[in-house]
Amino acid sequence: MIDTDSTAQIPRNALMKLMDSYSEKRLLYIYAPAGYGKTVSAQLWIKHRQAKLTNQAWISLDEYDNKTLSFCRRFTSALLSLQPDNIKLRETVKHQSFSKAPDEFAIQSLSEFKNDENKYALVIDDLHVIRNEDVLKLLLVLYKRMPASFTILILSRTIPHDVFTELELKNELAIVGTDDLRFSGTEIKALFEKSNRRISKTEVHEIFSSTGGWVIGLRALILSDGKTYKRKLTSEYLNTYLKAHVWDKWDNKTQENMVKSSVAEELTPELWGELTGDKHGEKTLDTLVSENAFLKAYDNGVYRFHDLFREFLLSMLESEGRSLRDEQFKKAGNWFYKNKDYYRAVEYYLKCGDLDGITKNIKLMYNYNSPYTSIEDTVSIIRLSVSDTLVKKYPFLLETLAWASFVEGYGEDMEKYLDSYFKQLPKIILQNPSSAYTAYLLRVMDYRNNIVDVTKQLQKLPLKLFTQANTPSISQNLPFFHRSCRDFSSDYAFDTDKNLSYLAKTIGVLIGEEYCVIENLIRSGLAYEQGDLSLAHEFALTANASLKDNFAPELQFCSFMILAAILIALNRYPEAENILPAADDMIKRHKAFYLSANYRAFSCYLRLTKADRYAAQEWLKNNIVSPYTHISFYKLYRYFITARALIVTKDYSTAILFLKKILTLSEHYRRPLDIIESQVLLAIAYWKRGGKGQTAALTALEQAVITAHKYGYTQIFINEAANLEVMLHRLQKRAVQTDDNDNLPSVFVKSLYYLVAAASKHSKALDSSRATDEIKFTDKQKIVMRYMCDGYSRKEIASMMNISPDGVKNHMKLIYKKLDVYTAVEAVMKINESNILPGK
Repeated sequence: MIDTDSTAQIPRNALMKLMDSYSEKRLLYIYAPAGYGKTVSAQLWIKHRQAKLTNQAWISLDEYDNKTLSFCRRFTSALLSLQPDNIKLRETVKHQSFSKAPDEFAIQSLSEFKNDENKYALVIDDLHVIRNEDVLKLLLVLYKRMPASFTILILSRTIPHDVFTELELKNELAIVGTDDLRFSGTEIKALFEKSNRRISKTEVHEIFSSTGGWVIGLRALILSDGKTYKRKLTSEYLNTYLKAHVWDKWDNKTQENMVKSSVAEELTPELWGELTGDKHGEKTLDTLVSENAFLKAYDNGVYRFHDLFREFLLSMLESEGRSLRDEQFKKAGNWFYKNKDYYRAVEYYLKCGDLDGITKNIKLMYNYNSPYTSIEDTVSIIRLSVSDTLVKKYPFLLETLAWASFVEGYGEDMEKYLDSYFKQLPKIILQNPSSAYTAYLLRVMDYRNNIVDVTKQLQKLPLKLFTQANTPSISQNLPFFHRSCRDFSSDYAFDTDKNLSYLAKTIGVLIGEEYCVIENLIRSGLAYEQGDLSLAHEFALTANASLKDNFAPELQFCSFMILAAILIALNRYPEAENILPAADDMIKRHKAFYLSANYRAFSCYLRLTKADRYAAQEWLKNNIVSPYTHISFYKLYRYFITARALIVTKDYSTAILFLKKILTLSEHYRRPLDIIESQVLLAIAYWKRGGKGQTAALTALEQAVITAHKYGYTQIFINEAANLEVMLHRLQKRAVQTDDNDNLPSVFVKSLYYLVAAASKHSKALDSSRATDEIKFTDKQKIVMRYMCDGYSRKEIASMMNISPDGVKNHMKLIYKKLDVYTAVEAVMKINESNILPGK
């Protein structure tokens, strides 16, 4: 048998010295092709520094970890292995809702990790298999939140991904590469002599040229019978070597079981037993580890074959025929299905072409209330597995494609899938009876349909025949129910009582006791948008009072958020801020961390209303979104926060590009409130950018006002009062001048202006980086401002101050710049609102 740990017995002083020189850095990145000894080198260094790194955990990644869920499970399990007696950490890691928001659970796990006197080493092996940039970004987020007691070693076959650039620039990342890991001539000679193979200096050179210092190549050559070392090490040669020097040393049963188990990149004793029929899996696996069978044991009872050896085993499996191969993949799929790991089950069923297996797992994943899924992971597996062939056999799977397209923001694709779905609905219901219920939820989701019409049709059906459903994730976890999976404006802003009665008699019956909360949330949200804050507050309080702890956390979240938004509009900030801890406590109590992203977004919004530039910078740092990439619908609320943060940081051009994409999506999805908000923020961004942008700003604002007038919506404008007052002042003049134009109703614009003017006294402009009373003006500038406020012209001011009109003009330019305005009217309004001039 080959001693796979033989290299660990060879002193590698130069490498240890190099890694020691990086010991002050918390993140060490080791990269090289397969077989260069990355793992052994990491083990050597940790052992070398065992006096300082007293505890260690290993995360060995595979292709399945390209999903956020799988990666987070590995990460949190590693943390738990370091503190197995940490009860709070265990509850978080093992919670059944972990899959709904794995990234949030991972972050929370770090919060639960106890700070103690120990020093920890966390090794993340095979990072090269991670191609999902979201997972790589999450790794950096987790790294930044890890205690200072951690040293992290990343092992990969590739150079650091671009996401690590920030750490490289800050000199926080230490890199050990292929050249550092190569065995030197001296080390090669020592390695061979350790195996009783004496070699000359010429042979050392030949070996180095042949292997490039590649550890597994050196091991292969040590056991080869060749007299020369000038051979090219191909996979064919390694297979020959493995078969001759490793494979034939095991009995037939062991060989058979290893071949059968090779379908799994990662083994547990239970999975080994499922694949091989061996009832003593743990004992067998531990024996193989002890025999150096290219098998390594990891934390939490996980085992993995060396990649090259597994490839060899798979080639042996292929040689046995397709039938055995498919049978083994199906067994693996069945095992993951029984263990409710539907993602991996689908992956294995895909490899053997088991359409029935794929379908039953997708059906379970596509349960909105499933604790084993999240929007991101569900969409990922749907895209991977729902093929045209599968849909042809199981047309009800069009449901999943329509939903995935909807949440991803691909409206045209959703429409195509839904049209095909409803065309085949009778056949689908015969094949999958539950689709009779799902079909109506899809009709509600389809923005082309009027919800009132859908509920009228549903009234004609025998609802008692339907199984009562839990509240589906109809909000897509967005914080305001009235503008969640649908904007309810068109259906319930008018004839509210009558139209909601249809909803109560149909969808309400199917949903059950939670429906009372839903209806009050819709009523509260619409009243809020129409500026009737007293009525909105009443409905919001009723919704919150109706909550029960067993109600969907998503529903509780929407109840908290609308009440907080109303209190902010009422200028009752302390009360609004007191609601946030209650919402946070609910999320933690239910482990509903899939809500945390929008919870943080709302918290950021609260700070942005106070023009908190630091909050904006912090948000943009943690929520990097390019205005040139596709945007997803279910992240819409966060996108609006991003747009506001860009305005606060005065990145107006990026904000405009970003808001145009939001507007396009909102228009396609027929969402009046999102359209209005997009246009309002566009107006603000254009206006603040200045120059010709002011014309575009007034056009955008006019369109927002025209849309808002249809529904009587005012609150979106009032929320941005300090940003809109001057623009609405101009717009109302335009409305009066074009009163014969029904598109811009003068009465509504005028009333909106008065509401905004009143509210502006209690609000702050988005990019107000400092208060006007902190701005310094010269004495002459103050004199000019006083004359401006008294209504004098530039020439009159010049005469009274005994300076030229151009001199006055220069003073006024500086005043405008300091006040961040563009006209004398705007300057006077801002001066009168502030404490710049005594008596003003």
